[in-house]
Amino acid sequence: MEVLKLVALHAFRIMARRNSFSKRCYSLKNIKTFSEVPTLKSYPLVGHTYLFLQNGPYKFERLTEAVLDISKTLGPIFKLNLGITLLITTNANDTKTLFRNEGVQPIRPPFPALYHYRKKEFNSTGVVPGNGDEWYKFRTGVTPLLRNPVVAHYLNKHEIVAKDFLSYLESKSNENNVVNDLYELLQRYTIEAISVVCPGARFNCFKNSEINEILEAGKNFMDGLYDTLMGPPIWKLFKTKGYKKLESSHKVIYRIMKNHLYNLKLQFNENAEKVKVNQPFMYALFSNDKLSWEDKIMVSMEVFFGGIDATATTIAFTLYYLSKNKHIQEKARSDVKNGNYGYLRACIKETLRMSPTAGANSRVLVQDAVIGGYLIPKHTLVSAFSPITSNDESYFKEANKYIPDRWLRENHEDCHKFASLPFGHGPRMCPGKRIAENEMIILLKEILLHFDLELPENVNVGMVTRMNRVPDRPINIKFTKLIV
Repeated sequence: MEVLKLVALHAFRIMARRNSFSKRCYSLKNIKTFSEVPTLKSYPLVGHTYLFLQNGPYKFERLTEAVLDISKTLGPIFKLNLGITLLITTNANDTKTLFRNEGVQPIRPPFPALYHYRKKEFNSTGVVPGNGDEWYKFRTGVTPLLRNPVVAHYLNKHEIVAKDFLSYLESKSNENNVVNDLYELLQRYTIEAISVVCPGARFNCFKNSEINEILEAGKNFMDGLYDTLMGPPIWKLFKTKGYKKLESSHKVIYRIMKNHLYNLKLQFNENAEKVKVNQPFMYALFSNDKLSWEDKIMVSMEVFFGGIDATATTIAFTLYYLSKNKHIQEKARSDVKNGNYGYLRACIKETLRMSPTAGANSRVLVQDAVIGGYLIPKHTLVSAFSPITSNDESYFKEANKYIPDRWLRENHEDCHKFASLPFGHGPRMCPGKRIAENEMIILLKEILLHFDLELPENVNVGMVTRMNRVPDRPINIKFTKLIV
């Protein structure tokens, strides 16, 4: 053990000279080795997966709660062997260190089944399963979504979609004005809202019964991704249920996207400027010489898939919290009546703090790093559980209360910048962030201007992990039409 410590200290001194680590808060004598990171009892072959088996104390769908419970025993940083050794932290300072050591081409955990299927079937992989130069190439296809002029172009189109959704919402309310399972209905809105961006055509989700095929494909994609990632890799031997879900979901969306992109490509070849004016994102995608035709279809599929469930979840939870807090609801309504959206944006940020859709921010270290007082070797997979830090009293006052005012500039708490990261951070931050925020603001504004919200029953809604975190029970809300 002493030899390991000497080696660790020597490595740390080298890093201090190379990267100015000497300013870190840890003194050399307190640095511990990776082997000293706390962990639970492990067994050959299964490692710590026994904890999540049928008779185990935890369930993967409640992974956040499992990590929080384990941290109460082991502390804010520990290791688990879940097929690979995973370093887990619930400390925001460690999250900061993680991102400082992710490199210019951050490496996320791979999705081997997704990568294998896409490469074999489409000869293209996309942003999600890729890393390194391959990831960077595909990233260039989605970065236009972060440009303000591109995002601003779709504001009016999203206004129209939001107004159409309100009519659809009314048609789904019962005799008591209650809309049941709001999350399921909101997925129709998010499909319609992202469709005007990519592939650039409305899908008529509120009237077209064929949209059920897309809804099913979206669900199968997330379930298949989760099953093939969390289960043993027996999909390499035969097609498992999860692998078949990946297949079926891709076949549906690929067919739809390919048809739309082919028609739009004809327009692009005939009059590129017209496409640029009407569909700036698709114009940018078609103009990207780094991507093949197959790559462009794959990027369009990922943009489309990525805009469905997470946005719907956040809208549903924001409406849930507004329904529980009448004063906050009235304050948000008053603000949007005056054409201001600052408070509504604060509501969304508070929803994403309390109920983030992402389970963790995970990266593979590209260099040795001191995290939580331990020298962690490069190539280690580190997961920072933001849903835990964002609900921790250490970082947010009255963390269990829905207080949007904490995000207002005049009241802004001195919050740790790495305690709540619902869209991630750095080069691999969610590229659809701005589009998603606009979709949410526009719909929530319309709902607040037309309806009073209340919960028909006093229930607490939590979250379960599928691939993203989603509501663990139906969110039912009473929409009473306001007299204008």
